[in-house]
Amino acid sequence: MFPKSQPDLMGYHPDQVDALLARIKIQFGAAHRSLVTSSIVSVARFDMVAGGYQITPVDSTLDKLADSLEAREIADKMSRSGKSGVLNELNQLLSEISKVLDEKPKERFSGQKNGYSKSHVAELLNSIRVNRGKLVSPLPLEVRTRPLGSARSGLSKVEIDAFRGLVASAGHRQIALG
Repeated sequence: MFPKSQPDLMGYHPDQVDALLARIKIQFGAAHRSLVTSSIVSVARFDMVAGGYQITPVDSTLDKLADSLEAREIADKMSRSGKSGVLNELNQLLSEISKVLDEKPKERFSGQKNGYSKSHVAELLNSIRVNRGKLVSPLPLEVRTRPLGSARSGLSKVEIDAFRGLVASAGHRQIALG
């Protein structure tokens, strides 16, 4: 399904990727089941093996699938419980996002050797704001997948990816609420 890396290069273990994708396929076919959630897909990690699946196409596909699953999960929650629960979640997410955005730029994220590019992260953060209880940002999938480059003296990938997840989740909730 995915291109494999050259035999001497490392890539994701194909059996592990295929197993997760099989579970996702079943989940999309039977929404009432809970085989896999958007959160599980977002944090999925695979062993690295020589000649495994190329990392970028797998990560891109999983980002898209996590995004689709999250939108479905929110719609399902709204149909079962109404809008109030989703609105409460959105307000909590907006509060967390605001806290990060209100911090001084140098205090938002930790430094990391070979982390994300500071200028690319700044561009992303400049496109996100909370204005009168509304999130203003690119679409959730774009936030989640925007290339942030890398820098020898960069910013923490884990922290920034977690923040991007918050923004994407808030975006999905806001879209679902209309």
